[in-house]
Formats: sequence, C-alpha cells, structure tokens
Amino acid sequence: MRKILIVEDSLPIITLHKSIARKAGMEPVVAKTLAQVKELTDHFGEFYCAIIDYSLPDAPDGEAIKYILDRKLPGIVMTGMLDDKTRNNILRMPVIDYITKESKQAFHYVLTLLKRLQNNPSVKILVVDDSSSSRSYLTHLLNRHNFTVVQAKCGVNALEVLDDHPDVRLIITDKEMPNMDGIELCNQVRAKYTKDEIGIIGISGADSQALTAKFIKNGANDFLQKPFCLEEFYCRVLQNVDYLQSIETIRRQANTDYLTNLANRRFYFETVTPKMSLPGHHSLAMMDIDNFKSINDNYGHDAGDEVLKTIAQLLTDHFAQDFLVSRLGGEEFSVFFDQYDFMATIRSLDGFREELADTPIKVGGETIYCTVSIGVACEEDISLDNLMNLADERLYKAKQTGKNKVIFE
Repeated sequence: MRKILIVEDSLPIITLHKSIARKAGMEPVVAKTLAQVKELTDHFGEFYCAIIDYSLPDAPDGEAIKYILDRKLPGIVMTGMLDDKTRNNILRMPVIDYITKESKQAFHYVLTLLKRLQNNPSVKILVVDDSSSSRSYLTHLLNRHNFTVVQAKCGVNALEVLDDHPDVRLIITDKEMPNMDGIELCNQVRAKYTKDEIGIIGISGADSQALTAKFIKNGANDFLQKPFCLEEFYCRVLQNVDYLQSIETIRRQANTDYLTNLANRRFYFETVTPKMSLPGHHSLAMMDIDNFKSINDNYGHDAGDEVLKTIAQLLTDHFAQDFLVSRLGGEEFSVFFDQYDFMATIRSLDGFREELADTPIKVGGETIYCTVSIGVACEEDISLDNLMNLADERLYKAKQTGKNKVIFE
C-alpha cells in the first residue's frame, strides 16, 4: 500500500485526512511539526505524496512546504488562510495543488485529487507548441499531476505523434505554429476522432477575442488565453479529462455485462454484424455451462455468479486479447474469431475447456468444478444469425452426446 505523509497539527483534521487517505487506498503517516517532518526525511522515498498544512507551530509561514518540496516529495497544500499573499506564496512553489479548509467540500476534493493522482499515469496528453520552452513548461505542469506526456513541435508533427500514440486522450495545442497551426490541427484531428474520444484545449498568446470561438468552432473542447492562471489551467485540464473518462465509463457500462465485464449481447451484435459482410471465412463459438441450474439449486445463486465470473476470467485470459468475447445472456457465452485458422481455433477452445474443468471454484466452504459444452461454426458468405444457428446446433449436439466437449462438424 502506498504511504502518504500528513503534515498537520489539528487533531480533528488529522482524523479527517487519515480517513481520506485510507479511502484513497493509502497508508497515512502523520507529522505535527516541521521538526517531526525532518525526522522522517530519510523515509521520503517511501511516500507517494504529502498533504501539508501551510502554518505549523514551528513553521508558521509555509517553511514545511518548501522543506518537503525541495526534497522532491510532491505536496498538496491545505490552508485556512484565504488572503492573496498566502495564495501567491503557495503558487510560486511547485505544489500539486492548494486547497482552502473552508468547507467539507474541500476534503472531498482532496479525496478526488488523491484518486486522480494515482490514475493519471494512464492518461496520455499531447502538448503541441513550436517553442521548446513552452512545451517544457506545459509538460512540467502536467507532470506535477502524474499525467503521461508526449510532445510535438507543430501540427504536422502532432498528427505523426498521434499515429504513434493512439492512446492520447487530450491535446493541448498552441495557435501560432509553422507548417500547420492549432486551428487546422483541430480540423485534422476531428476528421478522425470525436470530442468524446480525444479532447482538445487550444491556447494562444494572441490578443484576439475571436480565438475562443474559432478554436471551438473548429473542434476544440476548450480554450485558454496565455499567460494563464495555474489554477485555471489545472481546472480546464482536469475538467476535460473527467469528461472523457465519464464518457468512457458510460460507454463501457453500455457495452459490457455488469457481472462478468465481458461484451454484452448488444455490443457483440453491433461489432460482429459489419464484419460478416467482409469477404472470407468467419468463425465463432457458442458455449453453455453444463448443469448450471443444478449449481444454482445446490449451492445458491452467489455460487452461480462466482462460476460465471470464473469462466469469464478464463475466457478473457485465453481469447480477449485477440478476439471478441461476449456473455450473450444467462450461462451462454460466445467468442468471435473471424478470419483465424480454424483448427487453431478448435485447439484453443479445447485448451480452454480442459483448463476450466480442472479449475476449483471456491464459494464459502465449498469447492465447485464445472464444465462447458462448445459448438463451433466456420463459413463463408453467411449472415451472423445463420452462423450462430449453426454453432448452436453443434452446441446442442455436444450437450446430447455427453457434454464437456467441442463439436465443430
């Protein structure tokens, strides 16, 4: 478990911070004074980050913040002081963020921020600017929040980088650049990706009120005028990342089975149907858990759910990296192989079947073993419904002739 250093002298707030840290999956370690912080210096490498109170009994003017940041431990500052002087002092330091202790919402924000910091390495951001110093500055700001950053020096270069990094989720682009400016880059990106797939924030130092509208009308999600306030920069970035992740969550929930996290029936049909019109052979497997009703009757529906999740995990391990795996409903699953060597398909399915039969499923004090029957079909110039019907016929044959087998002819 990751450790977090809590630097705070108020016992009620210490209690709150410890609760927040645990909710974020972290182990809290408390220091109430700068002297206690210094005693922990040799252990700074063990901490993921620190939550630091601005004013401590032996460090009333932010000395603890500077001490911690100078030793490369990232810090989130909390303060009860709201004056501009304190705020400016904090923002001159490379803090992750600062939060005022003015409401319960502030502590909810800390929890959200800690969770984000742990998730942000999976978010890739492309910074586009012809100025190397500007690129470095933006990259430095994003690195404070643990984002993964790639860079490009113009719009043309950005498109090349995007081809090499299709997992980019946010682009921050300057307007004025050679070869291809930020407005045209927006147009080019939107020709391939929607606003729900990749976000774009335009930035510019030009003094033009029309730039915001120009960027947004050409596909940007947002715009920032340079020089920008650091707080606004982080708010815009985090707001856009949150939006993209919310859309991704909604899409995932709409397309996956709630219990097994496999593709659901609707997504399976929407994905596979277009592929059936392409030339070549198409193959799929239909499978059904043997004696599933008796598992539910003898061990309860919780045991049935564990069986379904175990099978789903094995299917994922065997097939999901290369093929579409779906829970079609109840105890029925399908794998679409498309144009894959048919006999290799049979061998893979048989290997999965054998591993499942040997896998103990622990439910409470019981150990359950289960098997599946599988029917496989491979045809050319056939509709999805007809291909599934053919696989279903072979699945029924597998059931009728002893179960726990693969039938493919």
